[in-house]
Amino acid sequence: MQLEDGRTQGTPDDGIAHAISRINAQLDLLSARFVGRRALLELIMLGLIAREHVLLVGPPGTGKSAAVQSIATAIDASFFEYLIGRFTEPSELFGALDLDALKDGQIRPVTSNMLPEAEIAFLDEIFLGSTAILNSLLKILNERTYRRGQYSVKTPLLSCVAASNAMPEDPLLAAFADRFLVTMFVDPVGENELPDLLKTGWRETGAGAVPIAPLPKSLFASLHAAAVAIDMDEVTEAYAHIVRKVRLIGVVLSDRKLVKGQTLIAAAALLRGSRVAGPEDLWPVTYLVQSRSQQEEVRELLHVELQHSRNPVLSNSVADATYGPTAHAAALAEQAALLLESRPALPTDPLHERWLVRLETMQTRIDAAFDRTSLPQQLRPVHASIESLLARHGPAAAGAAAEDGPREPA
Repeated sequence: MQLEDGRTQGTPDDGIAHAISRINAQLDLLSARFVGRRALLELIMLGLIAREHVLLVGPPGTGKSAAVQSIATAIDASFFEYLIGRFTEPSELFGALDLDALKDGQIRPVTSNMLPEAEIAFLDEIFLGSTAILNSLLKILNERTYRRGQYSVKTPLLSCVAASNAMPEDPLLAAFADRFLVTMFVDPVGENELPDLLKTGWRETGAGAVPIAPLPKSLFASLHAAAVAIDMDEVTEAYAHIVRKVRLIGVVLSDRKLVKGQTLIAAAALLRGSRVAGPEDLWPVTYLVQSRSQQEEVRELLHVELQHSRNPVLSNSVADATYGPTAHAAALAEQAALLLESRPALPTDPLHERWLVRLETMQTRIDAAFDRTSLPQQLRPVHASIESLLARHGPAAAGAAAEDGPREPA
């Protein structure tokens, strides 16, 4: 149905459509700097539009800090970052006391360039913070208010991105972690992406990162206003059904998180180019779960409900959200088949040894992901081919050949 201004019913107006196009273009520029990190960048951008907080969990050296710093510089907003340690003082984040005010009997911190004045924040090793730090953070995360004694001020925070090497086991810290609506588990770049990682890293090191023109804050304000106006009626029952299924496998999602989860669904619908949320936009529910193993269970459990998920701007995070063991097996089978096809013609080819190393790595990836007795059907033929080739040409075969003397090439 055409509206009077020429738009199709349910689509955003031209101004919002242009803003979405700019978000997508910015993500393209940013993801070119970070191999295998498009989904991470997409989720941070989603958090900024929804004005929700994002938790990144993964080992050191996986690019979490660099990605957040890069996206922060690509937005015209004040940015605060800090690496928290066990001995970090609250004043290092929130500002030291104003001594002049203290002489007059007033408790007032100097918050200039500190967390209370930040629009985007990045807090590394978040769970190492003291009780005093975490309590002050709670007020900022939940209510966008910083309070110290009688002093209270509203903060302009759009989104706080936090990082940690692992999820906390302490129940009190787990309760604090629940304030982060989006949780993403970040792994090192996969074996297939290593050449791209090395090339990109070397290019950025040599020439330096080319500056990206920052997006204005007003663009995010417009998108946020449009997101909260999204019609959610069509997905309310479907969302409730998903929550019931997830709870049946023991996943705990607080009422607060479930209600706020709708902001992610609405923002996803907006970035898909719609003013009405549909089944395609329910995929963010995967990122509400704060356990790596349970996220995998949810992906597989909701295979039917999330099979129609799509988003032209957030394509990689959609793929990760709906990527269960079945899809993982299919991807491994495809990668293994391509690797087998790339076999050098002659064993004497210098590239043959490198190819064997990659073949061994692929076998390790398959064996790590699936038990041999329950190997998915699509993986069985390529796994058998890899085993056969490694038995004939791998290190063990080479050692046996050295003991037995020269043999005719296979």
